[in-house]
Amino acid sequence: MDALSDILSVLTVERAAQVRFESRGAYSMRFSGVDHVKFGAVVEGHGRLHAESQSRWIDLAPGDFYLLTDGKPYRTGDPEKVREIDGDTYFAANRDSDGVVRFGDGPPDKIVIGGSVLFDPEGAAWLRSALPPVIHIKGAAPSAAALRTTLGLLAGEVGNVAPGQSIIVDRLTDVLIVQALRAHFADPNVAGASWLAGLADRRIGKALRSFHASVDSVWTVERLAQEAGMSRSSFAAYFRDHVGMSPIDYVARWRLHRVRRAMIETNLPFGAIATRNGYASRASCSQSFKKLFGYSPQEIRTH
Repeated sequence: MDALSDILSVLTVERAAQVRFESRGAYSMRFSGVDHVKFGAVVEGHGRLHAESQSRWIDLAPGDFYLLTDGKPYRTGDPEKVREIDGDTYFAANRDSDGVVRFGDGPPDKIVIGGSVLFDPEGAAWLRSALPPVIHIKGAAPSAAALRTTLGLLAGEVGNVAPGQSIIVDRLTDVLIVQALRAHFADPNVAGASWLAGLADRRIGKALRSFHASVDSVWTVERLAQEAGMSRSSFAAYFRDHVGMSPIDYVARWRLHRVRRAMIETNLPFGAIATRNGYASRASCSQSFKKLFGYSPQEIRTH
């Protein structure tokens, strides 16, 4: 499994139901914050988006995609033209059996597909540490070509009640988010150290792909540097500059996230889980786990 697939499969808890929003005319809605990563994609028309953690509104055009990562409230529409209403209440009361929410009279002049992905608290913190509160990818950007194709497929499924629709929508949602992250880090203006930025880097990414493909192996700075084709000292400094932590800190943190997920989702003994994730000792794994998360691995299964 490649690094990003490994990370997202471990962090993801569930996907909330996707929705298709068709509207005509001006509207203004505010949505409350939830502990989800929200996404939206404009299929037709133009719109506006404002996340409360940001100072400015974002203009959205056909094909544009956005990802809201901080779980804070956000607004859509145009409050300067019409009175703002509660979006959560409106969507709950006006969602049809086909998964479509409609606003206004007549054929729609705007269509947006949205949804969310729920992560466990520790997984959400790991992901949010690597992403800005808002990611906006313009549909016209060269890096968004694959995203546009997936969006077209998703637009044909959400709101279309047909056999296997929920499975197709879930899979396309996974693809859409991964493609959005790729497009985001393909932007040369994206700056800042994070583990996602490390995955996007040619040399660090090569080392991390090797690590994620064999997490239980013995990993040292020297071995990671060899995978990257760099000297030990150059790799260590380069890694910290691009990822924001040392190579061994990354290895330890990711192993512990995998341990936590296995403790939640399986009945395997803790010792077996620790071994499968590269720990020679149950005690050292348990101590490191409690230091990172603030509770012992055994407490997961007793609460």
